[in-house]
Amino acid sequence: MQQLSDNLFGTRYHTQGASLQLPRKVPLRIEPKSYFANERTFLAWLHMAVTMGGLATALAGYQFTTPNAQGATESSISERTSQVISLTLLPTAVIMVAYASFAFYWRSSNLRTKQMGFYFDFVGPTVLAFLVMLSLSFILAISVTDFLKHKSI
Repeated sequence: MQQLSDNLFGTRYHTQGASLQLPRKVPLRIEPKSYFANERTFLAWLHMAVTMGGLATALAGYQFTTPNAQGATESSISERTSQVISLTLLPTAVIMVAYASFAFYWRSSNLRTKQMGFYFDFVGPTVLAFLVMLSLSFILAISVTDFLKHKSI
């Protein structure tokens, strides 16, 4: 049954291979707004990735210090904690850039070849949202642990 459906209507992802489809009398028209929507989505993903990567590299490059009563500087967070936070955020940002690039080129190639089909992705944004949530939860746990360990009462 699935083979018959694929021959009549094409597969879910690629309709060019349907052998029994009637040829279109009018070529499929792709609206210019589809290209702009693809670019806008790509830039939104890159904006979030660059923000996360910038925070990670800034935190790795600078140690936040505050002077105490004796004039010496002590860290508000430990050096190890800032490194762990940076090493958690930076790979997350790189994965976001990789996904954004993949989705942009995949959608633009489908638009360029005028393939009828589904241009949305359920798995990618869900996995990335879960990854960001997991990273931020890990950072919160590490920061609270570091704060409680260095808290002076």
